[in-house]
Amino acid sequence: MKLNINNYIKQFAGLSPRERFLAVLATVVVLFYSVYLFVVAPILADNLVLEQKIKAQQQAYQYLNNISTEVGRLRNQQPKMDDNLQGQSLMAIIDASSSEKDMKSCIKRMIPDEADTVTLWLENCSFDRFIEWIAVLEAEHGITVNQISVETEQVNKDKVSSKVILSH
Repeated sequence: MKLNINNYIKQFAGLSPRERFLAVLATVVVLFYSVYLFVVAPILADNLVLEQKIKAQQQAYQYLNNISTEVGRLRNQQPKMDDNLQGQSLMAIIDASSSEKDMKSCIKRMIPDEADTVTLWLENCSFDRFIEWIAVLEAEHGITVNQISVETEQVNKDKVSSKVILSH
């Protein structure tokens, strides 16, 4: 099928002026719609996606700023030490606080790694009580968790076994 422009020009010339106007108008509308559909619409869609990404990153930035302010405030606060445990070794503090929080029965092994680091193995203890005890160690005694591994017990899903490395 050969494209013969002359036939199209002859057909166009044979149309009435009103039909020619409508044909030109339809061609212009199709041309503008095609440009919009294939050029402008994808750019607008990409622009919308980028604006959403920017807004999400701004929210994340604001959240991280708030968190960093809170972390700075908490770092400036000195951990309150329990008067009767102040100056004692890490092992003594763990021993005394585990007795207070009824965690002593859960501690199966306690090995001092360095002067200020202790590795604990706990078995069959309540997860809630364990987390509360760790929080007390950090808040009241300034002891931090360097590494933790927690596994649920097979028989009782409320109980956990864990390995914790604590340092002072």
